[in-house]
Amino acid sequence: MDFTTIIKEIGRGKNHARDLDQDAAYSLYRHMLQGDVPDLELGGVLIPLRIKGEGEAELRGFYQATSEQVLRLHAPAGRPMPIVIPSYNGARRQPNLTPLLVKLGFPVVVHGVENDPTRVTSAEILQALGVKSASSAKAGQSLIDEGFPVFIPISVLSPALDKQLQLRWRMGVRNSSHTLAKLLTPFGEQEALRLTSVSHPEYVTRLNQFFLDIDTRALLMHGTEGEVYANPQRCLEIKFIRGQHSVMLQQRQDIVVVPDKLPIARDVVTTVRWTAQCLAGEIAVPYALRLQLACCLVAGGMSPTMEQAVVTISKRFG
Repeated sequence: MDFTTIIKEIGRGKNHARDLDQDAAYSLYRHMLQGDVPDLELGGVLIPLRIKGEGEAELRGFYQATSEQVLRLHAPAGRPMPIVIPSYNGARRQPNLTPLLVKLGFPVVVHGVENDPTRVTSAEILQALGVKSASSAKAGQSLIDEGFPVFIPISVLSPALDKQLQLRWRMGVRNSSHTLAKLLTPFGEQEALRLTSVSHPEYVTRLNQFFLDIDTRALLMHGTEGEVYANPQRCLEIKFIRGQHSVMLQQRQDIVVVPDKLPIARDVVTTVRWTAQCLAGEIAVPYALRLQLACCLVAGGMSPTMEQAVVTISKRFG
């Protein structure tokens, strides 16, 4: 593959760089995942993509190549549609509440990084809450068939993509693999509901179109520090994408939350204690997260309307 020509196209700066078409993007990322791109050329690809962002055709091509390298599971028979939750950012300034979404009553698969020296990961919190980690497709399938939530490390879900993610620590900045990891699902496109969040406004439109293009089912929203849970202080818009349609399930809503109703620190012990109290009904689940859970019920086909879903979640979590 002619990497020089590709770098010349994408490396013209934010305002003049050209996007690759889907076939070229697919071929490039397949070579990257296979380790066929020399280090110098690899850096020459990753940094321009970081600067300009992935175009729509590039995102589809990269996703196509990555999907070929992902562990596969089957939706459990006779149970609600599985929910797939990516977790790759963790807690930086405020507690990571992603693990609270795991106890939905749905089959739930969380995938993400196990360790981050700069943040508190969902993996650490989930482990302390007793959620098991799968080391293989067989182990993951067994857990989800038995009705247990499961955490799948990205090193198991897609070892090839994990190698791209690890380049962050060598290069000092993230790369396209961080975006792609949040889009992955071990299930077929129509078999599960995936939760997806964005940090930059331009990605809302881009990912909305991406999900429409691949004909899947997803909830799309602005995340909290890169995680997929709704910010307790302001539940932002949540879009439901299904097939060729995109609808707004939840409008932005600012919410006043008394500080003592949230974890007082972001460390694992404090977050686990608070999450366990929520699950036990000792502390009310923040309203913004209840709205998000209601969206999951509607998008997962468990409730016909948001009004009914909110009532169901309120009865369950207070």
